[in-house]
Amino acid sequence: MLFATSALAGEFANYCTNGLSRNTFHQTDCAINELYKGKTYCFSNDGARDSFLFDQDNMIAKATVFYANNAEPEREKISQADALSQINSKTCTLQNKDAGYLIFNGLDLSHCNLENVSFFGAELKGAKLIGANLKGAYLNLARLENADFTNANLTNAIIFQAIFDKTNFKGANLTNARMIGTLGKVDMSGADIHNGRFGLDMGNQPMGQMKFDSVGGNFSGANFENADLNIAAFRFGDLRNANLRGANLYRADLAKADLTGADLTGANLTDADVDDAIFKNVKGLNTVKGFDTVKGKCLDCKVTAAIEADEPVNLVAAKQAAVCKMQAAQLK
Repeated sequence: MLFATSALAGEFANYCTNGLSRNTFHQTDCAINELYKGKTYCFSNDGARDSFLFDQDNMIAKATVFYANNAEPEREKISQADALSQINSKTCTLQNKDAGYLIFNGLDLSHCNLENVSFFGAELKGAKLIGANLKGAYLNLARLENADFTNANLTNAIIFQAIFDKTNFKGANLTNARMIGTLGKVDMSGADIHNGRFGLDMGNQPMGQMKFDSVGGNFSGANFENADLNIAAFRFGDLRNANLRGANLYRADLAKADLTGADLTGANLTDADVDDAIFKNVKGLNTVKGFDTVKGKCLDCKVTAAIEADEPVNLVAAKQAAVCKMQAAQLK
């Protein structure tokens, strides 16, 4: 990866200590740092450092465990010519290579092994990566307009503030991937995003609040089970038959989204915006957390058959069901 010359040599290879304690990598130049017990710890912003001061030992312990288990291997910097030579070969591999800022516009990399590659700031406009192995890839600030990641393996990939436009992730494996940015009408239909980390993390955002934001995106049939989607925006999105079991949708923007047939069992919708969102045949609505705090009026948000049959439910679920019934009544 390419970064500015470090101001200091800190612990954890200058990754933000706060971010590591939250199971997330964010490289810094260590300009914001704190000296503790003779060691320098780096932070992505002042807020992350302030949090460190409350409980240094606990944060360091968590960061140490995560870094030890997930530290990335060294990446070898390659030239544009070397990269093109690999792509033109039958045994193409850019595994563990640093291809930062190189240009791959319109090229077919589908046959390449791209595991743990760094495409930091690289141009991949119109590139084909269909079914490619991109496990652990690093695509921060990459140009991904019209790029095709259909059925690609992006497990544990980090895609932070890339430039998207008509980017295709249909059927891709984004398990445990970290993604933040403005995606527009992205296609993630049928993608596996369970345990995905698409939620806001202020402690890991040096430039202020940046979030997962898609207007009119296609997420039909996607698997978001146990994904972190807090404050994520799916306005006008297609979430039909999506699996959102256990997903964290705290303050998420679901306005005018279509969740027909989606499974919300155990999801957290505290303070989410569901105005004009279609909840027809949604599963597990009686188990949703924070449904009594949602904003706006959802459409067809009926309780499950289990509630209507008067089967036993806890008090919170009963309250949520009552709110949903009231909203439905107001729409008649």
